[in-house]
Amino acid sequence: MMTATQNVAGRPSWLPRLVAGLLCSLLLVTAASAEMHPRAKTYMKRHWGIEVVFVRQTSAGYMLEFRYRVLDAEKAKPLFERQAKPMLTHVDSGAQFIVPTPPKTGALRNSNPPLADHTYWMFFANPGQYVKPGDTVSIEIGDFVANNIVCLLYTS
Repeated sequence: MMTATQNVAGRPSWLPRLVAGLLCSLLLVTAASAEMHPRAKTYMKRHWGIEVVFVRQTSAGYMLEFRYRVLDAEKAKPLFERQAKPMLTHVDSGAQFIVPTPPKTGALRNSNPPLADHTYWMFFANPGQYVKPGDTVSIEIGDFVANNIVCLLYTS
């Protein structure tokens, strides 16, 4: 006898939805990392000492989180300079977004000296949820430029 939480095959009815959700998440992450050319990834590792983890919507879509991993602290130092003003650019429209600087907390980014094998973040304003998941963005921090990063949807 079947229960209300089982389908015809006797499996829990939520199982196919869970598998479909996991596959969609995997495809989004794969698409985002596949968008950046492998040579660009190698260049960033060799020249800047970092690897981009992701850009994703957060705070109900009103902020964009840029997360990156420092591999070589010495090479990554320019990204942490307070004078360098990070800018995120929406590739399709050319719209540019900045890192907010609330008076009580200061800039929503790290500016302490970097440490190797640590993951760092910075937040960019996304007024009106302008940048949507699937959109392509570029990030500039001083001389550092990361192109063709696909924005992901935040899932907890």
